[in-house]
Amino acid sequence: MSLVYSSTSLEKGLKSLFMESFTVEDSLAMKLAYMQGSESDKEKYEWLGQSPQMSELKGTRHVTPLSDTGYELTNTTYTATIEVKRTDLDDNQTGSIKMRIQQMAATASAHVNKLIINALIDGTSDACYDGTAFFGNSHPARADEGGTQDNLLAGSGTTAAAIATDFAASKAALLNFTSESGEPFHGDGGGTYAVVCPPALEKNFREVLGASIISNTSNMQAGMADLIVNPRLSDADDWYLLRNDSLRGLIFQERDSLEFSSLETNTESAFHREIFSYGVRARYAAGYGFWQCAVKQVN
Repeated sequence: MSLVYSSTSLEKGLKSLFMESFTVEDSLAMKLAYMQGSESDKEKYEWLGQSPQMSELKGTRHVTPLSDTGYELTNTTYTATIEVKRTDLDDNQTGSIKMRIQQMAATASAHVNKLIINALIDGTSDACYDGTAFFGNSHPARADEGGTQDNLLAGSGTTAAAIATDFAASKAALLNFTSESGEPFHGDGGGTYAVVCPPALEKNFREVLGASIISNTSNMQAGMADLIVNPRLSDADDWYLLRNDSLRGLIFQERDSLEFSSLETNTESAFHREIFSYGVRARYAAGYGFWQCAVKQVN
């Protein structure tokens, strides 16, 4: 793409180049999170507490009090900006500028996925709607009887055999989670699932989730979960099991989608420093939905 400098055409050319280069990574937000539009600086999610179960009507309706839960997610503004010398534009030195715009587009397209993975990593310390860490062993069980539930599990190892055992245990733990009324949170089972793991575990997970036969035995776990391998997971041994259909453990909240803009002629920096600026901006946040839809295995 040839970029010819003029006071009006450069921004259009660079914006077009940015949009051409903006190839969204395989979106983890779409795969793993509730996609929620936002109309304010923050949103409060009061629907995360469970609804009461159906019961037989005996004279009058039975009103079941639920725990006072709520979760608030505040949008954050993210930007990336580059500066370009006017002399470089005058001398038609646009090759390096083109590369910088393409790099900025690649970084912007990867940023949402970074937030999703960071939410998983930070889930052992960041609180969810029940006031405890998203991944933890002290989630409240039945509202009127006390007790706790655990979605931070100790793994047995990282070999294919250990992963197969821990995958079965993780799914069983997830399906056994109960709502505040004591009923199975996931109803009668079902749902679709995804495993998120670091590159070091990819080979063994592909065997566990993909091979039809392991050690001359039919693999009953083949196809039971999608596999997402992400190098942002710095711990080579820990991994996550997430439900990813109508019930999800994460929230991606978008206030302003990505936009490209510029400061060229008739600006203070252009006049005094002969510097033009080009940048991108977005406003969004990643946070936590139902902890019952996620399990972390720690090895």
